[in-house]
Amino acid sequence: MRIWLISFLVLMAVARGLDWLHHLSLPLPILLLGGAILSIVSNESALGGLPWMPQSASTQITDKSNTAIADKRLTPQ
Repeated sequence: MRIWLISFLVLMAVARGLDWLHHLSLPLPILLLGGAILSIVSNESALGGLPWMPQSASTQITDKSNTAIADKRLTPQ
């Protein structure tokens, strides 16, 4: 019974949230700024090599592991 009640409440909250979101209108400059920020954040791993962007620790680990894998590859003779 608890699962039904929780599911019903979650469904009602999602429906009300989507209704509120449907009526939300933002000005174009805010939408453009949000899109630019989203694209920068989603491509953070590709931007780590740029001089003004600090390289993240995960990118450094990936670079080291790719180098180690490249060193272990067999070369044709």
